[in-house]
Amino acid sequence: MKKLIVLFLFALSFGTSAQTADSLFVTPASREALMQKFVALPCGIKSTDDVKTICAKLEKFLINYKNDPNFPDDKFAKAANWQALKSVKMGGYGIGAVIYENKSRKILHAAHNSQMTKLRSDLHGEMTLLNEFEDNPKNKKYRNKYVCKEGLTIFSSAEPCPMCFIRIATVGVDTKFCTAGPDDGMTQRVQCLPPYWRDLASKHKFEKAQSSPVMQMIAHVLFYSYLLDGRHA
Repeated sequence: MKKLIVLFLFALSFGTSAQTADSLFVTPASREALMQKFVALPCGIKSTDDVKTICAKLEKFLINYKNDPNFPDDKFAKAANWQALKSVKMGGYGIGAVIYENKSRKILHAAHNSQMTKLRSDLHGEMTLLNEFEDNPKNKKYRNKYVCKEGLTIFSSAEPCPMCFIRIATVGVDTKFCTAGPDDGMTQRVQCLPPYWRDLASKHKFEKAQSSPVMQMIAHVLFYSYLLDGRHA
């Protein structure tokens, strides 16, 4: 019931109570459309706010946000969104990821997209996360050569793209994501892969996380935050 109420309030904020939850997460066609979604968040964001102010208000909200017990993945959604926000504040793309141990639910490492800051086309959020995780000697106990041992999950703020999805499949961990990536998300397109990669990916779970509507919407707007200042141009 709480989830439905939150989604209903989001719908009202966007102008019509008839909108479905899915329609709230469509790709914004312009900066103005994206700003409507930012303003609808319970963060006090105004349509006249600049990027710095928007980030400051989102940061304050995330710091004070208490994980919703009705959504078991909220802990990881908040951590991934925090990383995504860090990237936006640094002038990068708004995608973050964490890797955690399934049994203990302990977050082992967190990272964010580093394409803009390091001028590397391959450094998406999940790629940066795995690079840093694999380079750290203390994580050797979780690895078996270049793959990971069973029992780990990568949680992304947005659905992994084809490049990151294949990397995750190669590493051999489960995948969860906070919000779907309608433009380049790969989990709904697994059948498009060549047989070998399709079979490899099928050996582990990949699914949309059980995270609260507000965490989903924050992940969504951060994913498209490049529209705020044209950093994608």
